[in-house]
Amino acid sequence: MLELTPMANILDAYLSILRSQGFKLTPKRRSVIELFIKEKRILAPQDVHQMLKAVITPLGIPTIYRILEELSSIGILVPVLSDNRLLSYALCGKPKVHHHHFVCRKCHNVDEVDYCNFDAISKLIAKKLGGVVERHSLNIEGLCIRCKE
Repeated sequence: MLELTPMANILDAYLSILRSQGFKLTPKRRSVIELFIKEKRILAPQDVHQMLKAVITPLGIPTIYRILEELSSIGILVPVLSDNRLLSYALCGKPKVHHHHFVCRKCHNVDEVDYCNFDAISKLIAKKLGGVVERHSLNIEGLCIRCKE
């Protein structure tokens, strides 16, 4: 019997999320997820394209943008906006659990924040605007413990 490596277990968990959200398990989607698991860092769409274009052909940059947006929309990837307003992505460590992210502006490390106090804002929106909050996401930016010194 083949023993699964930790990467295989992690990959299977993300692929399961992909399937549960109605997405097909295409080689391109699988390769993008594998790349983020392997790299363990924030990647820009151009980085993803550059690293995968030799392995997967044909592979256009619009396809990469579409896959990154799809994976972000279901919580597998976290969108990270840089100081120069360029969008990059990081792998979410807890895609099935509601949480937020702390992004270090210096080293670009992304950590999960397991606290959400959004109820008060939801109630304010309902009372003042008459709207109903259906979902939200929050990235908190600052300097991590290693970079603040």
